[in-house]
Amino acid sequence: MTGTRPKAVATPLIHNERVIVTEWRFARGAETGWHRHAYDYVVVPQTDGKLLLETKEGDHLAEL
Repeated sequence: MTGTRPKAVATPLIHNERVIVTEWRFARGAETGWHRHAYDYVVVPQTDGKLLLETKEGDHLAEL
């Protein structure tokens, strides 16, 4: 990651002892920055497209 891309916008919707629900909005080219998933997670895309996943094993494109 270059750090020059716009940041995705996170909106927490639910956060309790059982679940965390966050809405993420991505402008074209936006990123979340490096992070880890401390919980199990589910992704529910509201649009189609490609999501760039940058990992220590290399870059991957995920179809939404």
